[in-house]
Amino acid sequence: MKRINLVVSASEMAAVRKAIFIAGANRLIIVPVSHRTCIGELGDWYCGTAIARREDHMRLEVTSDDNRSDSIISAILSTAHAAKIENITSDMPHHD
Repeated sequence: MKRINLVVSASEMAAVRKAIFIAGANRLIIVPVSHRTCIGELGDWYCGTAIARREDHMRLEVTSDDNRSDSIISAILSTAHAAKIENITSDMPHHD
């Protein structure tokens, strides 16, 4: 399983959400990002621009099968005008 964490503007949220599920996401968690957090954590990225200061942002955590993660990343990049992929991790199953 892959876990993909990213930030997008709230205005693009619906389109990105739809694209993520069409690409094969198993689960999506959506959390609003405060303006202070956005500027503090993301620095000079899109959140620091004049346009972005007027917009809300959302942090998404997408979970998918390993074989679908490339399609999901492609869907995010082709759908969102401004998105920041914060990290991508693999969840390794524990065998006892």
